[in-house]
Amino acid sequence: MTRRSRMAQERQARMELILASAEKLFVEKGYTGTSINDIAAEADFSRTSIYQYFSSKEEMYLHIMEKYTDPLTERLKKATEDAPTVPDKIRAFLDELRKMKREKSNFFELYFIQRHQVEPRLPDELRTQLNEKRRRLENVFREFYREGAEKGEVRALRFKDASNLFFAQIMGMMLLHEYYGSEFDVSLDEHLDMSLQLYLEFVEKVDGQQERLRAGAGAA
Repeated sequence: MTRRSRMAQERQARMELILASAEKLFVEKGYTGTSINDIAAEADFSRTSIYQYFSSKEEMYLHIMEKYTDPLTERLKKATEDAPTVPDKIRAFLDELRKMKREKSNFFELYFIQRHQVEPRLPDELRTQLNEKRRRLENVFREFYREGAEKGEVRALRFKDASNLFFAQIMGMMLLHEYYGSEFDVSLDEHLDMSLQLYLEFVEKVDGQQERLRAGAGAA
């Protein structure tokens, strides 16, 4: 190993340690409640040395989100690509979100609960990067819904509206359980099953024109 490659590895290791410390504190104390000094102390760095690797808390947050959103987007693509119909794809999509929530609970805390604390503080460039990551994830859903609507499998909504309704219903239920879970007499999974069923009942009620198109395709 060359000296340059060894230095690069050491720098990467330090960056990962700082990010792990920031992620831990963001979850425990909240993004707004965590200072650069807190992160430096957790990582056993000086405040000055932290700035050799990251310019701000906002940059750290974006790096943490990248660590989660890129793999999740790929997992969602893979989970839905072999499902035969759009309703099946929607079920697979939700199943993968559930798995990710169980496996990477920090991601849901930081992305769905704390993101709205962070986003107003981001400079334009970092906000654009974060929104690009969000759109890539949402576009997995939007693309297969668009194709399904064209085939008459689901209601002919604008695919952005179909996506927004899904995320609002599913993520809203997850947030309710984060804040008020102890007050509910059913589990989060049971509530998600109910939410999914209601969503599917709505989007599978295709209009008359779609019914005719589907019937025509079957006759052909």
